[in-house]
Amino acid sequence: MHTFRPWLGALVALAFATASTAKDFALQLKTEAARPSAPHFPRAAFLQRPTIEEAALSPDGEHVAFLRRRGDDTGLWLLDTDRGVEQPLLARSTANRLAWTHDGRWLLVISPEKIFALATDRTEGAHVVTSLGDAERREFIDVDPSRPASVIVRERRHDAMGRPTDWVLSRIDIDGRTQVLDIDPDRVEGYVLARDGHLAYVQHLRGDALVTTRVDANGHRVDILRCGVLRRCAWWPLLDKDGSARIVMDSDGMPSRLHRLDTDGTTMDIAGDPNGVADIEAIVASDDGMPALLDYRAAHATTQALDDTRAVRLMILRRALPDRALSIDIGRSRWLVRERNGDLQGTRFHLFDIVDGSLREILADAPQGARDAASRQWLPAADLARQLPFTWTASDGMRLHGFVRVPPGKDARRVPLVVLVHGGPWANVAAGDIGSGLAVFLANRGYAVFEPNYRGSTGFGTNYMLAPRGDFGNGRVQRDIVEGTRAVLAEGVGDSDKVAIAGASFGGYSTLLGVTWQPDLFKLGVAVVPPTDFAWDIAWLARTHEADVLSRKLPYERWMAALSLDPSDDVTMSALHAQSPLANAARMSRPVLIVAGGEDQRVALRGVLGYAATLRLLGRPLSLLVDPSAGHTSDAPLAREAIFHAMAVMFHRHLGGDADDPPDAALRDYLTRNMRLDANELAQEKDATIPAQ
Repeated sequence: MHTFRPWLGALVALAFATASTAKDFALQLKTEAARPSAPHFPRAAFLQRPTIEEAALSPDGEHVAFLRRRGDDTGLWLLDTDRGVEQPLLARSTANRLAWTHDGRWLLVISPEKIFALATDRTEGAHVVTSLGDAERREFIDVDPSRPASVIVRERRHDAMGRPTDWVLSRIDIDGRTQVLDIDPDRVEGYVLARDGHLAYVQHLRGDALVTTRVDANGHRVDILRCGVLRRCAWWPLLDKDGSARIVMDSDGMPSRLHRLDTDGTTMDIAGDPNGVADIEAIVASDDGMPALLDYRAAHATTQALDDTRAVRLMILRRALPDRALSIDIGRSRWLVRERNGDLQGTRFHLFDIVDGSLREILADAPQGARDAASRQWLPAADLARQLPFTWTASDGMRLHGFVRVPPGKDARRVPLVVLVHGGPWANVAAGDIGSGLAVFLANRGYAVFEPNYRGSTGFGTNYMLAPRGDFGNGRVQRDIVEGTRAVLAEGVGDSDKVAIAGASFGGYSTLLGVTWQPDLFKLGVAVVPPTDFAWDIAWLARTHEADVLSRKLPYERWMAALSLDPSDDVTMSALHAQSPLANAARMSRPVLIVAGGEDQRVALRGVLGYAATLRLLGRPLSLLVDPSAGHTSDAPLAREAIFHAMAVMFHRHLGGDADDPPDAALRDYLTRNMRLDANELAQEKDATIPAQ
């Protein structure tokens, strides 16, 4: 059923928080130390790819549609949940999303090019509902919750000269008939449909604000709500049977909550994170189309039910799958449960029978190797480092959040510490998420790992995200990371003489700041696709097409200004430049590995190369890997493995963690071709001794 991303009290909600919310951090460290030590796993085992890429439950709970990867091809399959029988529907598909129409009669296969419909009873065949993309940039928004078999799309119209004019929100029925719901010069950001299908509310981006308009049955319009563009202000797309609406909002920048708007204009708070820390991450619909479950993923992986019946069902699931992050589709007879966690590779899929409470695993395909299609095995969760929530108080009093991993069975005080800084900076490290696998890989090589959600991170309310106020140089955000690292050390995690910092994008920039301004703390760094001068990169991006991709809603300059990084603000930009790694290259003396992509559209390669040339002239210990075909991110298996390996070798040489596996011929050739500078001898094979098991 529908999942939306944006009267039960806190007592019931707290019952479904993961167990880590009640544990003392010191006790968790003792628990980790008492676990059996993990064996040394091959590097390739941390880079495996899942075979099942997407799954969607039919409204009646009788079928699960899913995408299955076979080598380089992805096919569409259907599981009969009663009989447990799988059958192929399409041998090849470019789909990236699956959905069911509200009546469950049609499976929608959504790709960047089109929406393709398959009849579940096979009597009505299959056909293209509408094309996507094209000149109008038509995009699928969601299944229409008010009609049996329709979808909602948004597009941008253009005049005869190709200039953009109006934004259009439309309903397209399964037979291709189109009904325009709204036309406006301003971008449509949200909508609410009445039960009879007419547009009840519509939200537009007007200037720097999200403006919501009420539309009555006669088409008369009145503006009722104005939200700042960076604030949480997202409408649930369907009115309830009483005509009331639901909206996810933050109040005064605090974590977002679900509210009800009645027909008389009064509002009532329904629910939010019982701990008051996290934004609502996702909302799961019941079979009547209204919110049933709320998911939170910022500090703890928590699912909250909005009624007693589903609260009991969640309790049953929690007993069966304790301490797991659960993502659920609700059907009338069954639930599709996706099980994830910080120590669980891939996603496990389960069917939960809501009548007898039974739970069975489905779609249990083995993963594939990253560089081939060979069948592999997921690493056992019992041997991987767990994700331990960690909070600390910054020097200005702000409470901050992050996660720590320690190698199982080791004294956390005596292992080296790696600080992994996430990119963005407007992103986060989520609870119940193994991420790229890098953190568990490093823990398997004998390192404790700290992943801070510094101010500026998302998921903790708008105030948390906007708290940097543009201080992204060697200032407030960097102090959060430094103070968090010292707090982790003070709690008995890591050897203070063996601390490294690493990250990609903004995380790479923070890495270079760390080895430049805090060399007493950070003994070395690994910076992947790092801007070396944040101010220069902000200005450079403004001149590229990538600026539109990044900002999406607002023009790039206005978006950055809203984030206190106005490119035209000379004071802010000058301060960032003065504190940049590039302007302070002479201060940097620690060993550094920099990874860059020749096709990077977000961080200019010439800025990285200029910084590297300066360090080389200064005689600094720099290794530089440049993949000419890589962009800002790279899904190429060999490129990803090279980063894992080079980082492990770098840390082993300087911090003394476990040695990584020697590179095979393909990886050795990749490193030899792309390592442009190698003062740290990372492309060499010396010291590549795997510890005894």
